[in-house]
Amino acid sequence: MVAQFIKFAVVGVLNTAIHYVVFYTLYSFAGLYHLIASGTGFCAAVVHSYILNKYWTFERRGSPLREEFSKFFIVSILSFCVNLSGMAILVELLAVHPPVAQLVTIGITLVVNFLGNRFWTFRIHPELN
Repeated sequence: MVAQFIKFAVVGVLNTAIHYVVFYTLYSFAGLYHLIASGTGFCAAVVHSYILNKYWTFERRGSPLREEFSKFFIVSILSFCVNLSGMAILVELLAVHPPVAQLVTIGITLVVNFLGNRFWTFRIHPELN
């Protein structure tokens, strides 16, 4: 599980970069509201995350794609809600600058995402092996 977490964290760094670059570009240069910019960045990162985590982190081949992606998407939505809630609290209530708040909430979602995907989405079913 430690090796998986390390791989997951590496994928997370790449996803964080994708999420943050999209967020920062849309927020800083396109003038989008910070929650919309964050949501868009999150969606871009989810697609990237699924592909790398499926084939590299959890090495799942031949698994039922529709069921697996549905679970992955549910975990991602949960993480998205954690991200948006964190952004709203930090920015709206605590007056943290949105780019800084985004970095904090991304760290929190890493943990939520790993646990959900490790123990639900990509869980190995002994009866199938």
